[in-house]
Amino acid sequence: MGLRSTASCTKDSDYNRPTTPREREFKEAFERDLPEYAKMCQGEAPVIIFHQDAFAADYQPSEFSLLGMTIEYAGLMGKEVRIIGKNRATLAAIQ
Repeated sequence: MGLRSTASCTKDSDYNRPTTPREREFKEAFERDLPEYAKMCQGEAPVIIFHQDAFAADYQPSEFSLLGMTIEYAGLMGKEVRIIGKNRATLAAIQ
């Protein structure tokens, strides 16, 4: 069945307008801690692409948390997120 969001944004300016203090705090902290990623999400590209092994290749809980935050931030900026690659494909290539 999948997950469905009840939120909707109809124009680009909606993505840059914090709707709650909690969202604003999240965005400010994220932009402070990961400024290059934040700039990328604020750019013109409609899609953010990650390789599957970019986060938590060795199943670290902190990396799973970071992945969730990067997906959330991209969504707040109106970006689509795609995860590509096969499990450990990059690790296998260097061995």
